[in-house]
Amino acid sequence: MKILIFSDNHRNRENVMLILSRHQDALHFISLGDSEMSEVELSNLGIYGVRGNYPFEPPFPDELLMTFEGWRFFLAHGHKHGVKNSLTRLYAAAKEQNADVACFGHTHRAFLEDASDLIFLNPGSLQSPRGISYPTYAIVDVTETKLQIHVRDAHSGRIIIELIKKR
Repeated sequence: MKILIFSDNHRNRENVMLILSRHQDALHFISLGDSEMSEVELSNLGIYGVRGNYPFEPPFPDELLMTFEGWRFFLAHGHKHGVKNSLTRLYAAAKEQNADVACFGHTHRAFLEDASDLIFLNPGSLQSPRGISYPTYAIVDVTETKLQIHVRDAHSGRIIIELIKKR
């Protein structure tokens, strides 16, 4: 199963459409907040997810727990978990939900790390990346026995970070 995850596009519809068209075979399209697009617009594109910290956010929940092929994904924008300072509160919230993967945005920095009992994934920003000069997003390929995550350059599609975890 293929999942496309992005965050912090801040009304940049062009980059959203670019990555959606590149990955039409994805079964799920997830926004981690700060899209500044309407719920109707996101829903019409098949996108669901969590609310960010901008006032024009759709009325999505603050957090979601989703299970794909037996892997549990905790989704949050991250601002309520203090992710700009530390991942401690996000870790605690995800582990409380028995999550395998904690997905978050807010920092505008792509980040992918296996902390042995929890994978942290921040797909970066589709509008205003920090630390690099190009926008990024993530593709997750998941089966019951393997999780493969790629963070990609939104313009070229090139893989910039990769993680593979097996059960």
